Amino acid sequence: MNKEIKVVIIDDHPTMALGISHILGNEAGISVLGIASTGIEGIELVQNTHPTVVILDLNLPDLNGVRIAAAIKEKHPAIHVIIHTGFDYTPYFNQLVESGVSGILNKSAAPEDILEMIRAAVRGYTILPLPVFRQIQLQRPEHAKHYWEADLTPTEQKILSMVADKQTNSRIAGVIHMSESSVENYLKRIYSKLGVRSKSEAIAKIENDDRFQKVDEDAE
Repeated sequence: MNKEIKVVIIDDHPTMALGISHILGNEAGISVLGIASTGIEGIELVQNTHPTVVILDLNLPDLNGVRIAAAIKEKHPAIHVIIHTGFDYTPYFNQLVESGVSGILNKSAAPEDILEMIRAAVRGYTILPLPVFRQIQLQRPEHAKHYWEADLTPTEQKILSMVADKQTNSRIAGVIHMSESSVENYLKRIYSKLGVRSKSEAIAKIENDDRFQKVDEDAE
């Protein structure tokens, strides 16, 4: 059974916020936990309610939407932030992607577009207008990538999971059925992909972040 999608709306236009709330509230499997009209109120509401998705206006009276999105994602990385704006967001596009948003919608979007975006984000996808999509360049420096974008092999994922459990190289070698020197070589590649230099830095980067999903060490 699918989990209920819980939504917080941060928008200083009451009519727009209530309209979105009405649309979402009438949809099976979605509930609205609350509405905030400022960035500070919104961040506090998110902290108190832990929603699945935040619908965030880009222009608020106290804080810029980019800053709000970054603040939410820093504290709650698993929450999907969807920007909902009536302004041209292209000048902020790179900053918004870097902050960790899951999608961007214009306020002229139809109700079904909002629903599709929410469901897509929860499934790990996003929806982009074709003109924006055609401007995207995928090449990014490795140092600019977040750890959850790292392309880890199944073996590397398994080793990283055991590193997260603070298991020794000897124990890891026994589980993976390889020598400790081979484990060291794997760890060097993992550190490079994560942009860290040591096991302690790797652990610090992934702990307390539910985007990192551990792999069962008994899994093949």
